[in-house]
Amino acid sequence: MYKSLTKQDIQNLLKVPLNYKVDGLIVAGVNPKRKEYRYLYNALNRLFPGYKKEEKIKDRFFSDIRSFKIGSKRIWFDVVYGAAYLSEVVHIACMLGSRANILLGTCGGLLKEMKTGQIVLPKMSYSNESATRMYQRDNESFIYSANKNLRLKIRKQLNPENPIYEGNLMTVQAMLGETKEDVKNWAANGYCGVDMESATFFAVSGHFKVPSAALLYVADNLVKRELVTDEHYQELRKDRLKTKRENYKIALEVILRKI
Repeated sequence: MYKSLTKQDIQNLLKVPLNYKVDGLIVAGVNPKRKEYRYLYNALNRLFPGYKKEEKIKDRFFSDIRSFKIGSKRIWFDVVYGAAYLSEVVHIACMLGSRANILLGTCGGLLKEMKTGQIVLPKMSYSNESATRMYQRDNESFIYSANKNLRLKIRKQLNPENPIYEGNLMTVQAMLGETKEDVKNWAANGYCGVDMESATFFAVSGHFKVPSAALLYVADNLVKRELVTDEHYQELRKDRLKTKRENYKIALEVILRKI
């Protein structure tokens, strides 16, 4: 079936040369896509003023992937929401040679002291979804880990004066299905946050033995019931956007050094 597709099959699908390879992948687990690209281009131009070397992916289904060359290195970037498309982008990037994958995005806080915009750098994630099972079928713990070396490289770039949470995440993709009891149980079991992508990201990357890590920030605080519908959440938007802009820059810097 589709999992048996070869590297050449993928290259033919994307209409790229047989020597085409991807060196690194950055994925943002948010929505909508069109609002996210500005942060990528902002980071690129802060690091490489006047950068204009973007490539186009000709396949219609994967045409949203932003492919850009920095020197001899090709970085892919895409925006995802949940597991289905995410697993495909990570799968293909790994088959084409990616040597490091970084996930950006947000999570819901499960610690009372967490504030919107603060950094979460997870060590591992518990998967409460199905895509991970397809890539690591013998993993009965359903726990998927970030690469320690890559995670520490990211940590070195973060401001040590700001809180950094390095615990474990719960990955659940039915945001509107979460209940008060779910949140209570996750917090009681030691998870510092809940997101929709990290376990999938780690599992697929791990299947291909590609180092991966996630650099997230706190959006809302679930244990304090500070939700996205609250007026206070909207008032703190500037704090979250400031963190997001910096995270994009850090992800680019780290992935270029890693590969």
